[in-house]
Amino acid sequence: MKTLNKCLVLAVLCLTSCRYGDNDLFPDLYKTSGFVGTLKAYNDLKTGSIQLPKGAPAMYVDFSAGMYTAFGTPAIRELMAHCFNTLLDSKLEVYKLVQGMVTPIAVSNSTQLGQLVNDPKQYLDRRAPIQAAVEKIVNSGNDALLVTDFEEWQDDKEVTATAYLKIAFSKWINAGNSITFYIADYREGNVDKHIYFTVFTKGRASGESLIDRLSSAMTVLPNRFTLSANPYAIRTDYPNASIGGIFQDKMAQSEKQKNVLDVQSDYINGSLNDQAFEYYPLGVDWQTIEQVKADYGDTFHELFRKLYIDLSEADSYTKPVLDVKTYAVREDFERYARSIEVTKHRPHIIKGNDGENKIAEGEQDPVALTCYEPDGTVKASFRYHPDDRPALGGMFILNTALLKNTQATDIKNTEIGVAFAPAFKAAHIPDPKGLIRIDLVVREVTPNTGNPVLSKFKWVNAEGVINSALFESVKSALEDARPHNRTIYTYYIKTTEQ
Repeated sequence: MKTLNKCLVLAVLCLTSCRYGDNDLFPDLYKTSGFVGTLKAYNDLKTGSIQLPKGAPAMYVDFSAGMYTAFGTPAIRELMAHCFNTLLDSKLEVYKLVQGMVTPIAVSNSTQLGQLVNDPKQYLDRRAPIQAAVEKIVNSGNDALLVTDFEEWQDDKEVTATAYLKIAFSKWINAGNSITFYIADYREGNVDKHIYFTVFTKGRASGESLIDRLSSAMTVLPNRFTLSANPYAIRTDYPNASIGGIFQDKMAQSEKQKNVLDVQSDYINGSLNDQAFEYYPLGVDWQTIEQVKADYGDTFHELFRKLYIDLSEADSYTKPVLDVKTYAVREDFERYARSIEVTKHRPHIIKGNDGENKIAEGEQDPVALTCYEPDGTVKASFRYHPDDRPALGGMFILNTALLKNTQATDIKNTEIGVAFAPAFKAAHIPDPKGLIRIDLVVREVTPNTGNPVLSKFKWVNAEGVINSALFESVKSALEDARPHNRTIYTYYIKTTEQ
């Protein structure tokens, strides 16, 4: 009887695999209820913009001996009080750096923390573990404020030349995060020194980030530097939010008539949710788009407009060169979408006679029976394996004249236009029924090593030795994280082909 049951299960698996093709199991991956989330996850994966949820923010305070003098300076003491009053709540984690250790402080209010900072007995020695604190911040992946002079001591020796924070800084900014240094000057005896209110921001500031809560008070400090590999804020300004920035007939009388490329109702503008992509499902095919372009002549020069980028942030990099790259991604996206859908159909697993995993005999889900091995693992053909093909040539280009002219007029609101390449032909599209991805990329930048604020990352210590360790860390991180073909915005297009 057991043998017969096994044969029946194998027969069901065989029949199911034969009866259901991909189109039967996944009839329309673009119309599922989870399509928006799947496309966002796919875009994050392809552009490297995956952001894990934020946890509790933290404050790290350097309690090494020299910091007592800094905190006694009236302007710095006032800023410290502002930080305590603004940030301290039940969610904020507070740590002190002293005696080579990063130690949590149990404080319930800003007065209690202020009393600790003003207590000279708390400043026990000069060994504040700056590197350990920064690594803890980076590994936590959360917003943090670090108040320190960045004087690192290892093996009872001051680190004066080694870029000891390069790895941690590079890891943080390569993940799409930023570090902002607000620099206050003070004197310790006859030595000119600096204290740094250093704000680590995860992702882009959201309005509730630490940087948003602190920046207004920090403007009293004349020197600020932001270390970021993605400093360019992007926004849209679409006259009709339902059809985005794609070409429209501005002279038409009705909104329907303006929508000449027939953008469908399931258009997605991810930028409304701080997601740098859009999805344009069109009710026309590429041949029609080419004909519309010919009919409208020079008025139909760009496929996309009304996207604005702020190029004014030049602390870290200057001379950004933008570019447009186009890809045919139907097979890659659908393979990814199927792999996600398969995980929603996990079969019921039981133990066999020898303790092995196997699909329960009563399993009836056709996706589970088709896409999983008898032991309950996903078949290799239904796992996602990236298919990163070369960019397509002769499709779309950047309107460099528009970029140059609007940058000269208002660098904070530089307009980006995606135009048709001179050689564009609908017949040249390799997969006209498929999904097209158009990436706006920062092709290259120049590290701004001549920024005068960088001089504030050096100082002369009490022995007359120049300490350039922080300077070297920042400079090395700038070079290490330099954007190269980094995607900053993406358009997806899916046409209706007959």
